[in-house]
Amino acid sequence: MAGTVTASVKKYKDHLSYIFDWIATSGGAVSVDIEALAQALGVLHSLQRKVLAIETIPGLLGDKATSLPSDQYDVTLLDAYGYDIADGALNNRSGTLAESVVYGTPLVIDSAITLTIANAGDTKKGRLIFKVSR
Repeated sequence: MAGTVTASVKKYKDHLSYIFDWIATSGGAVSVDIEALAQALGVLHSLQRKVLAIETIPGLLGDKATSLPSDQYDVTLLDAYGYDIADGALNNRSGTLAESVVYGTPLVIDSAITLTIANAGDTKKGRLIFKVSR
């Protein structure tokens, strides 16, 4: 696993928010099987659900101030075949602003997913929030 990722979950009436806080390697990369990570920590039962939205927030715990990633860093969600199930929608993220991708038709995750982050900068930090149906 490249980089460091921690996971948590918040439960709401109509959805769950899976929160992944990441720290890139000195090469500016992160690569982790996010479902295996979350299950190992006992954070969630399965990410195999319908994703309503994904938010990227730069900085330590998403504070938009500390150890901000390089502007235009890329996030991919790779399935077992190396296909980005987000279809490039999470590329070129802002290094200073929170950004969301809202899916009109929910994004279905039906297999293990490897979260990869590239070009974030030396040990830079950020947060990803997956909002999924209950």
